[in-house]
Amino acid sequence: MIVTLIPLMGPLHFKYPAYNAVTVLDTIKAFKPDVLAITALKAGSLSDPLWQDTPEIVLPLSVIPWAQQTGVTTELVFEPSPDDSAPEDFRRYAQQYPQLRTKVQQADALLRPLSNKLQEALTLSRVLNEALPLLQEQQQYCAQTLEEGPATNWLQQRVYTMAARIKNLPQERVAVLASLDHLPYLQEALQDLNPQTPPTVTANDQSRERSFLDFAFMADVPEPGNVIAKLRDINKAEARYHEANILLMHGHIPEALELLDVLSQGDFSLPYFLPGYVLARLGQVRDLVGDRQGALRAYRGVRALSFAPLEARQAAAEGLETPFGEAVSE
Repeated sequence: MIVTLIPLMGPLHFKYPAYNAVTVLDTIKAFKPDVLAITALKAGSLSDPLWQDTPEIVLPLSVIPWAQQTGVTTELVFEPSPDDSAPEDFRRYAQQYPQLRTKVQQADALLRPLSNKLQEALTLSRVLNEALPLLQEQQQYCAQTLEEGPATNWLQQRVYTMAARIKNLPQERVAVLASLDHLPYLQEALQDLNPQTPPTVTANDQSRERSFLDFAFMADVPEPGNVIAKLRDINKAEARYHEANILLMHGHIPEALELLDVLSQGDFSLPYFLPGYVLARLGQVRDLVGDRQGALRAYRGVRALSFAPLEARQAAAEGLETPFGEAVSE
């Protein structure tokens, strides 16, 4: 078995121009796997569209659609916690005992360097060589001083179970897509397989475009006029959505509404989050111009989708109760 470990960085991929959803997929393609083993999703998840609410955004944004289109097998190896509330219960318990409280505080302090590192514009190499050792140090401290169990959410035990599932796969070339907190123990559990370093890939037009769209997603961008001009050069529904958001952010409500109206009448099915976001935002902007009936149609459209991100579902639910303009002014 030939294995490589590819870290998943959650929403941070939006902040990493050199390690975004396209770069992750290019890394996978360069490895040429027979199977993807994914530690972030539990078995059976893909049968429910709500799996796309995962914080590991590269999975619905690029990886899973590619695997489904190409026929590459995906194995979901996540092992859930036996008690999701245990870590917080342990923290409350620790507050009653000064020595134990000090150990918990030290564990938290060891995460601060990692948190600072993750705010930098990391590449895959820097994630592996700079961020991962900091996490490994913190996890080792927790294992030694707090012990495996409720305090650590049984992390080592669960990751070793995931590793056993990976080792039992029949395929030869296995790309393991692992949430960052799983990686230290995965490296330990799979060391007998001598995992390969992930392939190095270079930026291309697709990854640069993804990086710019991720940047525009913020809406509150510096030099919005320049950002809008560049978005207009991208012939994608997502670019129109970001353009409308930036216009709205800067008070150009009629222009934003016009863009969203046109967008909603065409194909805005991709990427996975776009239908929900477009209809939720369209409802809000229609509310702002006093078109309550149009707003209600848009909000109901969100609820009729087979999938919409949680944020869009919440916005639609709130909009159905209270017009957006009134909710903002309260």
